[in-house]
Amino acid sequence: MLKKWWVILIQGILMFILGIFVFNNPAEVLAGVSLWFGILILLTGVMGIFSWIFGGKDMRESVSLLWSIVSVFFGLFVLMNILATMKAVTIIFGIWVLFTGFSLLTSGWSLKKDSFIGWLLVVVGIFSIAAGFMMIFNISTGAEGVAVLLGLQIILTGIALIIFSFAKKAIAGKIEDKINSLKKL
Repeated sequence: MLKKWWVILIQGILMFILGIFVFNNPAEVLAGVSLWFGILILLTGVMGIFSWIFGGKDMRESVSLLWSIVSVFFGLFVLMNILATMKAVTIIFGIWVLFTGFSLLTSGWSLKKDSFIGWLLVVVGIFSIAAGFMMIFNISTGAEGVAVLLGLQIILTGIALIIFSFAKKAIAGKIEDKINSLKKL
């Protein structure tokens, strides 16, 4: 297990490359997220229907069957209307950024007298509020926002995996040296 450090290194490099791809293709990333969202909802509904059918009579609830059927139809609706789903995702993401901005602004406003950090929070909050409004009302800005968040997360994960692979290699070397020294005794 410890000798396969290079597998983690390759995963980290691939994650880093994927993160760069995400940054450079925000519309495609948003379409992919929307497609994945529709597939997950559809499969959840289908699995709910199967579990209702194959469950015992005492486990069958009409509400769970109804919810599963609604989930199937909603999943199909999402898959047939990817552009509308893309807009919905950007609106939800924009609302999240907007509320985060208001939270940062109010926190910073109360701290601005005590430290520089308060003013920094105020400025970041104002920028977040502006970005949130732009994401809500402009799908391309929203797509870029989603791509930046996902791309940054993927790149940071790739960097962490690369660092972890070298740490794993170092630990494997130390363990191997210790085992060899114990064999000589």
